[in-house]
Amino acid sequence: MPWRGARASDKPRALGVVRLSVGNENQTGEETQRTRISKRADAEEMELVDFAVDLDVSASISPWMRPSLGDWLNNKRDQIDHIIILKIDRIARSVRHLSEAIEWCEVNGKGLISCEEGFDLSKPWGKTIAKILAVVAEAELDAIKARNKASRETMRKTGRWPGGFVPFGRRAVKGEEGFTLELDPEYGPTLIEMIRRFVEKPSFSGVADWLNEQGVPTAQDIARIRAAAGESTTRLAAPKPRGGRWTATTVQAVLTSRSLLGEYVRANGSVVRNDDGTPVMRSEPVLNEEEWAKLSEAVASVKYKKPKGSTSPTVGVTFCLTCGSPLYYVKGNLSKGQRERYRCHGNKSKGIDACPKQRFWAEDLYPWLESALLGEIGHPERMESTTTIDDSRAAKLAVIDGKMNQLLQELRQDEIGAVAYASQVASLAQEREKVTSQEGPKPVTVWTGTGESYTDWWQRSSTDERREFLKKHKVKAYFRPDVLAIDPGDLIENIRQQGVSWWDVPVKASQVLAPIVPVSLSAKPYEKPPTLTGVEWEIVSRWEGFEAERAAQQAKAEEEAKAADGANKVPTPA
Repeated sequence: MPWRGARASDKPRALGVVRLSVGNENQTGEETQRTRISKRADAEEMELVDFAVDLDVSASISPWMRPSLGDWLNNKRDQIDHIIILKIDRIARSVRHLSEAIEWCEVNGKGLISCEEGFDLSKPWGKTIAKILAVVAEAELDAIKARNKASRETMRKTGRWPGGFVPFGRRAVKGEEGFTLELDPEYGPTLIEMIRRFVEKPSFSGVADWLNEQGVPTAQDIARIRAAAGESTTRLAAPKPRGGRWTATTVQAVLTSRSLLGEYVRANGSVVRNDDGTPVMRSEPVLNEEEWAKLSEAVASVKYKKPKGSTSPTVGVTFCLTCGSPLYYVKGNLSKGQRERYRCHGNKSKGIDACPKQRFWAEDLYPWLESALLGEIGHPERMESTTTIDDSRAAKLAVIDGKMNQLLQELRQDEIGAVAYASQVASLAQEREKVTSQEGPKPVTVWTGTGESYTDWWQRSSTDERREFLKKHKVKAYFRPDVLAIDPGDLIENIRQQGVSWWDVPVKASQVLAPIVPVSLSAKPYEKPPTLTGVEWEIVSRWEGFEAERAAQQAKAEEEAKAADGANKVPTPA
């Protein structure tokens, strides 16, 4: 047996176990449990060495997995001889967990004493009584779960808030018939501003950066702050605010939740519905149907997916010029001397094999793309396009289609019955037919200046923002070891709106091929060769031209550095 150090007395050492469940008000408090356990230790003439206190911990959690008790059982068992509990359900509510605890006590030579039930494992019939009580406790736990489930379902059907995590920008308010949700006076305006900013400039990371700059706490920290101030009964595993930061993922969760419509949304994203299929409303809507459709359209344009590992800065933008397949980013490994690179992997689904020798170093590919693109479109003013419709027909159709998609998703998840689904879809189909029969004007695209050039915007933007911008405007870059061909996508329309010709400003290390136009040279018909990518407009850059330009820039920078270094040297006194 390991040496434990000198002991203050020869009395048996006891550990008091205290546990409180999450959000259960009808239970013995912490201080009462401590007092009863202390009295029992004195009566047994034991030395109470410490308490293992686990607050907001369910009885369904294994004793070995609880933060405080688990530490004692796993790491400090040699420091105690007995475990004292107020009631058996403070250590376990299942027969399995209690049987494991009893076996652990026997193997490690420990006693287990209950103040209320009166059993002691060190005494005759102690184990038998304990197991009988465990069966009763397990049945009681099942009954509690059934009551909670029924209670929550009743509250959902009536639109009441059953408790739990409150969505960002809302707060739980108690009324005559229970709790409901309403817009939070403190953080509700922030939620509205989040939505406005995202619709104006769809970027989850951009909204997250703004929230962090403003010092807005996350929804979890708001719950912790209010629980600590006694303003909320919501309790989380970590009671103190963590100072968490907003991320693109957390912003996406807020802006894609149908709770913004006031609907009751389950954890899996499905909507709680009445028997007739209509959604259960639990709060005043933050957005109306048309505003939700507009937000959903913005979300669909840049829907963020959490990256696995390192994300390519050009995913969805760079392709192989030989076979047209996407170029894949391969992470480097400095310890093995491996550099970051892009490779053509072909397309197995289309039967396209990987192109041989189609490898590009990351340190070359991105600067090459940047130089060729900005060399042609860097000088004009960057413009943003908005599409407007004179009537609300398109908005109405978007709302109807969104409802149909939501119902289909819930049917697949068995969250809505077939009869209710058919009734709702039939109603929506009739409504859609009425809307589509109405004639309306075509959408009008308006380009608005931003006051800065493409080069200025590029230099102040992050890599993620640049990638999303290029994808939004359908810009594609096709690479071959000797040449880069860029399809400018929708940016051509931007240039045309400004009345700027490609040849108004001298180009840099690239050439632009205009649409094929037959010309006559010396009475001999001639046509310009087709573009490399097959599109109408194209930006082409040769590798040797870019390499020479980059070498010249590096040489110039070195010369300027030498000149600056010479100017800063102080002459040595004679």
